Amino acid sequence: MQVFQNSRFLFVCIAILVMANVVIYQAVFAPHTLEVSVLEAGKSDAVLIQSPGGKTILIDAGSDASILRALGSTLPMWRRSIDAVILTGTKSSLVGGLPEVENQYRVSTHMYIGDAVTPYGTSLTLGGLRIEIISPGTIFISYGATSLTVSSSTPTGTYISDGNVIQIPK
Repeated sequence: MQVFQNSRFLFVCIAILVMANVVIYQAVFAPHTLEVSVLEAGKSDAVLIQSPGGKTILIDAGSDASILRALGSTLPMWRRSIDAVILTGTKSSLVGGLPEVENQYRVSTHMYIGDAVTPYGTSLTLGGLRIEIISPGTIFISYGATSLTVSSSTPTGTYISDGNVIQIPK
């Protein structure tokens, strides 16, 4: 009986290791894609960009702590860092959730667009990704041959691009 229990335990351990390897290999060898998630965050939207190079950029932080729920449903639970937070204005509907984001995630860089230092229309480039903040809440994103303009009328969901085509959420 003891031998049977030991072999069952060994089988379960091997099965778990095989499944973990499959998940890791899928993440490592996955095609480089751009994911742009339009998140409902209180009274306004926030945009989360996951670049092909693995960078995570949050544009605007929503009006309140509901941004945490939106980020939690989009990012993997082990992801506790955001490479950059870009704020497109000073209204509370755009920055109200920032303290909660900073309490739950390690934020490497903050950037404010629309002031004298970084005016609207400034283009930011990260690898093959280009982000242009046109006005508060209006962002132009391009990667490869594809581009996407996100504004208050853009439906929430995740838009995925491989550099040629954008898959629109259903």
